Amino acid sequence: MHNRVLFACSSILVLALAASCGGGGNSTTNLPPAEGGGAAGGGAAAPAATATVTGKIAFEGTAPANEKIQMSADPYCQMQNPNAVTELVKVSDGGLENVIVFVKNAPAAAYPTPADPVMIDQKSCHYTPHVFTMQTNQPLKVKNSDATLHNIHAWAEKNTPFNIGQPVQNMETTKTFTTEEVPLPIRCDVHKWMGAFVGVFTHPYHTVSKGGGAYELKLPAGNYEIVAWHEMYGQQTQMVTVAENGKADLNFTFKADAKASD
Repeated sequence: MHNRVLFACSSILVLALAASCGGGGNSTTNLPPAEGGGAAGGGAAAPAATATVTGKIAFEGTAPANEKIQMSADPYCQMQNPNAVTELVKVSDGGLENVIVFVKNAPAAAYPTPADPVMIDQKSCHYTPHVFTMQTNQPLKVKNSDATLHNIHAWAEKNTPFNIGQPVQNMETTKTFTTEEVPLPIRCDVHKWMGAFVGVFTHPYHTVSKGGGAYELKLPAGNYEIVAWHEMYGQQTQMVTVAENGKADLNFTFKADAKASD
């Protein structure tokens, strides 16, 4: 009898050890993450982006004047940037700049997370760049190039908001966003005129219109819904089809009298 009890207890102990050493579904939860960055989007490997979509974000009508910014509340800002104006509408060569252009229906894939950080700088009491895009989990480096106090306040709704003070010149802070969000406003609570917008995406198919409203997207072959978003004029969408190694033109037009509703 004693031997049978001892055998039963030994069997139970062996089974318990086996379960704890790899039989459970959560056996890897305490392992460190793999090196080399994560991936966004899930699914198969990211398809090759061999096609190109280019276009212009045209502006029709008279652009509103960008108002002069009153910076007298901070003598340092006033001295560094005495002729500063707002950047709500920036038109050059008939094109609208600072428009976020992106693919709405990107293919489901395991897109690599870029290791290189995106930089937003607080320089001359102004955010540079005013509008930019990045990928989820990509590092965002926040720098204060000014010899005055700034804070960067991310007014996120889908991501975790943050509010960081940077009182020292050349101070840098690195943050990330984990969820797709467009647009995500950024403000400085110390200097109310300072503002920026970021588009956060799970894929790499996004950009911002530059001089003359020009933009370019590198895409895999396919049919896509392209969105163009502007902070004052809202968003427009169009469809485009591109073949492998092919090229397509896709233009948008924003009108001065068609501001987005609040």
